[in-house]
Amino acid sequence: MTRFYKISSYLLLSLNILLLFFLVFEEQVILPLWMSPLGRMHPLLLHLPIGFVVLLVLFSFLKNEIEAKSYELIRTLLLTLTALSAAIVALMGFFLSREGGYDERLLQVHKFTGIAVSVMAYGVVIFDEKLNQKTYSNWVLLGIMAVAGHFGAGITHGENYLFEAWQKTDTAPQFSENDPMYQAAIFPILEAKCVACHNDDKTKGQLNMSSIEKILKGGKNGIIWKVGDALNSHIIQRANLPLEHKEHMPPKGKPQLTTDEIALLSAWINEGADTKKAFRNYLTSSETKKIASKLVGMKSATKEVKVYSFSIPSESDLAAVNTPFCSVFPLATGSPALQADFFVIKKFDRKVLENLSKVGEQLVILNLSKMPVHDEDLALIANFPNLEKLILNQTDITGNTLDQLNKCKNLESVALAGTKVSKENLQKILDLPKLKEVFVWNTSINEAALAELGKKFPKIKFDRGRLDNPNEILQLNPPILVNEDFIIKTNTPISLKHTLKNVKIRYTLDGSEPDSTTVNIYEKPIIIDSYTKFKAIATKENWYASRKVEFSFFKSSFVADSVYLLNLPDPKYSGKGGSTLNDLKKGPTDNFGDKAWLGYREKEFIGLFEFKKVQPVKGLTISYLQKMDSFIMPPLAVEIWAGNSKADLKFIQKITPKQAEKMEGNANLGLQIPLAQGSYKLIKLVIKPVSKLPVWHPGKGQKGWFFVDEVFFN
Repeated sequence: MTRFYKISSYLLLSLNILLLFFLVFEEQVILPLWMSPLGRMHPLLLHLPIGFVVLLVLFSFLKNEIEAKSYELIRTLLLTLTALSAAIVALMGFFLSREGGYDERLLQVHKFTGIAVSVMAYGVVIFDEKLNQKTYSNWVLLGIMAVAGHFGAGITHGENYLFEAWQKTDTAPQFSENDPMYQAAIFPILEAKCVACHNDDKTKGQLNMSSIEKILKGGKNGIIWKVGDALNSHIIQRANLPLEHKEHMPPKGKPQLTTDEIALLSAWINEGADTKKAFRNYLTSSETKKIASKLVGMKSATKEVKVYSFSIPSESDLAAVNTPFCSVFPLATGSPALQADFFVIKKFDRKVLENLSKVGEQLVILNLSKMPVHDEDLALIANFPNLEKLILNQTDITGNTLDQLNKCKNLESVALAGTKVSKENLQKILDLPKLKEVFVWNTSINEAALAELGKKFPKIKFDRGRLDNPNEILQLNPPILVNEDFIIKTNTPISLKHTLKNVKIRYTLDGSEPDSTTVNIYEKPIIIDSYTKFKAIATKENWYASRKVEFSFFKSSFVADSVYLLNLPDPKYSGKGGSTLNDLKKGPTDNFGDKAWLGYREKEFIGLFEFKKVQPVKGLTISYLQKMDSFIMPPLAVEIWAGNSKADLKFIQKITPKQAEKMEGNANLGLQIPLAQGSYKLIKLVIKPVSKLPVWHPGKGQKGWFFVDEVFFN
């Protein structure tokens, strides 16, 4: 131990002299780049001296319980470890401070107090034997360390972080529909997930996000969003990077943006990133409004948030009624009132509607838009006594049983757009005591009939939609794909539909962009027999064309019996091993962490596909993910080897796919490779990821990822 203390003494002297030198001449100090990682060890190791000094204080209470010589030996060791760790942590903190982006006032105080801890600990080690009251030195060390830690926490988490929990907190703000969308839904996300590192005291990347004025000034990478282009917006790109990536934001270990929050930010940016537009001024069809309505408790512009007398549903009941195709959620935080939304026509199950009886008392809004709901189903809906809003747009309702809804005495709004309801049937519910609005767009009820009903029921607003203005041009909704499976095993037809009449659906099958002049017009289901990149838009006279929809369809004639991964994928994206590539399950484009994907970056993909008997392989299709904002790119090159045994595998061909020239959207794409006529039992694929991202990419020069979910053979 004598040798240890001697080395420690020299090391402590050197470190503290170096710290004082840096403190005096810090403006002249230039650190080499390789020292930056040392600085980032500061947050990791700063708990060591804190732990040692706390042990010192606690150990002092045992002085009378331990033999004197043993007590002094242990105390000397703890003191030495405290001083060494304090000096090393202070030095790393100095290195970290050179990165900038911190409040200078807090940083200087933290720097001085941190070095003071190191120097004082060294002083206690040197003069320990001469101190009369050694216990006091422990408390003094603990006190000055608490002061240094307080200012350090202020730099990272905001000034007065240590004591802010004692202060009275304000009630969470309430927003009304008259408030700007930015104030109500966007800034609360930024405040919760970004402002801790980008504020008046700490401006990481020279970016301050504490107010909209400061956000719009941008940081060292410029403005954080591009109006109308979420894909190329800095904030969305950073959020979509892999969690382990050094530029992922928020950093690993900090509260992360949820999928809904990223979707809301993206929708808001794509729809104009207007910081002043009121919540109520967004169209009902707006993605921004839809997502924000789920995330934010919004109160009416004219009245307070409604208070309900019924109880909050149990967690078990909520879990029981939520399915992948039926989302049930509270209208606002802490509210017992629920909304239920149904999705995907083909997945509609009447039993799920019946199951809502478990939360029937709390159900206030029911959205069955576009679901195959029939007149007989209204008997189920009538069992929800507190229902206030019912959406039955584009369902199979005719109105013959609408009188069932007279049991719902709290019903305020009914939407029947696109149904076969008649004026006569509609009158069955117009005596409901609280009914305020009825939506009857695209029904047989004409304006004259509505005028008559309006006189008879003056308290009810009858809405025929915005189509009543003949001079207004609106944009069509996109075509709807009927198919659910994107893997074709036989000559499967592609079926499309649209909710409006006399709409022409124009499409392409070669990857080109459809427009209002495209020759191919959908008239009947389309038969395809190979990998197809399908794109379509809806057009109609006196309407703006819809936005484009695109889908990738994959043909699979037969499946490899076994798949061997000769190069293993990245451990974080290892899927289900080789079986991932022959289970005929497609991976989601919005979640590359799903088990349907295999991810490669540091090494190339090498897979061996084996058939139990020789197969006449005419071609293959590699299904891969494109998510450029997460560095997931198309493959750089593909090599194909084939044969009937591992010993006679022969090189067949090499493909170099065309690389992208700009940032493109997320997609599940296929690389179709025809092969010369031949029959094989084994096929080996070698797929190389992009080694260096191109100059136009935000991560230029870094390695790209390659993600694959299936390999199809034909």
